[in-house]
Amino acid sequence: MPLDQLFSGANFASTVQSYCNAIGWKVAELSSQNAVLRFNMDSGRQQMLFIIRYDTTLEFSVPSLAAFDSEQNIPHLLSTLLLQRNAERKVGFWCLEKIKGKHVFSCMHNAEIRLLDQGYFKTVVESLVLECDHFEDILIRMMR
Repeated sequence: MPLDQLFSGANFASTVQSYCNAIGWKVAELSSQNAVLRFNMDSGRQQMLFIIRYDTTLEFSVPSLAAFDSEQNIPHLLSTLLLQRNAERKVGFWCLEKIKGKHVFSCMHNAEIRLLDQGYFKTVVESLVLECDHFEDILIRMMR
């Protein structure tokens, strides 16, 4: 089956499940448009990766612990740090998402479905989860 059909319509859930089974990951939640993967990290924290299907792309997103009630409360130092990290990244980027009324720094990647084979899927997921966990390590050290 061509890659662009693997994630279309009803195939989304079966393809995500198939890729995760082959890699050895468990899917926490799954529907025809969304998936959630949970990872227990060496840091002792758990990272959650969200996958949302759009027309021709999949959005992968890992929200961090850095959540703020308003834009005015966001430390400029964190924004600067994450913009610098964006310049070093080949897969994924840092952004600010509004989640449940909070402004949350998330590591995100948008992938064209037609390019998303199992290897690319694995690379994207691992890159985002590890990057978010690494950032949270930095954040926790800064708060001490």
